[in-house]
Amino acid sequence: MGAAVARLLFRLLSYVFGMVVQSRLFLHRKRWRQQAQLGTRVVSVGNLTVGGTGKTPVVELLARSLRERGRKVAILSRGYKSRKLDEPQRWSDLSLAERAGLPKIVSDGEELLLDAVFAGDEPYMLAKNLKGVQVVVDKNRVKAGRFAVKEMGADILVLDDGLQYLALDHEYDLVLVDQNAPFGTSAQALLPRGTLREPPRNLCRA
Repeated sequence: MGAAVARLLFRLLSYVFGMVVQSRLFLHRKRWRQQAQLGTRVVSVGNLTVGGTGKTPVVELLARSLRERGRKVAILSRGYKSRKLDEPQRWSDLSLAERAGLPKIVSDGEELLLDAVFAGDEPYMLAKNLKGVQVVVDKNRVKAGRFAVKEMGADILVLDDGLQYLALDHEYDLVLVDQNAPFGTSAQALLPRGTLREPPRNLCRA
């Protein structure tokens, strides 16, 4: 009895989650919710499921390829599990108060400025491996992107794990799937019943 109730509850929660996801997408598609336009191309790399599908290596490969073609690339990441800075980073001639509102600058393209504790493991690895590519971390990736464009001169932004980040308009979406379990668990269900962030039909957004 308990297991049946739990299954029913998870099924109901997955249904509600799916309604919320599709409603958000509908509002953005109709332009009833605003998406930030930063005046440069934005490429997102993401997936339909929770967990790893090799996004970070693809972000690295894409950023390196763009840099080799002469683009000034900035990678935007939320910095999962990164620690808050003890004090604001120094940047240009900005005052302390102005610096307090900046995103975290992991790399300016020339120098590695933060370690993995403050940057997060993936942004730190990307910054370490990619000379000539900027890496900027903030949960608000609109703010991070605006800083990269205006202050660092980026002319293309790569949005790490960005498929579901709708506050910033992406011109291109690259969606990665696991060949062994392309839509997560065998149930192919949305969270929390399964591991899908979006229904499989949403692959058409890529």
